[in-house]
Amino acid sequence: MLRNPDSIPATDTVIDDPAMEPFFITVPQVGGYVVYERVTKGENNNSYLKTVGYPSSFNHALKMVSRELINAGSEKHYTSLQSYLEEWEKIQKKLSNLTSVNV
Repeated sequence: MLRNPDSIPATDTVIDDPAMEPFFITVPQVGGYVVYERVTKGENNNSYLKTVGYPSSFNHALKMVSRELINAGSEKHYTSLQSYLEEWEKIQKKLSNLTSVNV
């Protein structure tokens, strides 16, 4: 589901970092987490937010972002399991440098 970028309530906490682009995390006032992706669509290149998921913890939100980053990356065909795991490790390292939370 796509939504207007201005539709996130002002009471939500937004966790935004260049290391997670085009994804970000919000913490609604009612609890839990929401992972969003910024997307551009249409003839006029309109900006929207795509809801990726509703993880129950911050740790799961970071894992969800990691999965999305590896799948949204430019590399869609890995010639070996090793190359996929190396990319996964790069993403994990990039995110783990931001926080002491286990990713």
